[in-house]
Parts: sequence; C-alpha cells; structure tokens
Amino acid sequence: MNTAATFKQVDVTRAIKAVVGAGQSVQEIEITRDGAIRIIVNNENRLAKGPEPDL
Repeated sequence: MNTAATFKQVDVTRAIKAVVGAGQSVQEIEITRDGAIRIIVNNENRLAKGPEPDL
C-alpha cells in the first residue's frame, strides 16, 4: 500500500539552506510520520569560541 508523502524533498532542502544561512552546521535531520522536519544543529564550534561579545 502506497501512501502520499507528508513532505517533499524541496521542504527539506529549504530547511537545510535556512540553517546553513544562519551560520549553523547540520548534525542530524529527523522527519516524523506526520511530516514534521526537525534539524539538530552542531553547536560544538560555537561553544568552543565562547559567548558572543556585546557590541
């Protein structure tokens, strides 16, 4: 039995581009049965640098 996909590849691509555009690196992507896309980012590099300075 085939069921219609609850998400499209373009949805995932857009989400990844948004994360990368925000300066984060993608560590993991989860897609649930209901079509929710969760992107887990890798914050190790940001933590190693320390907090952002106040400008």
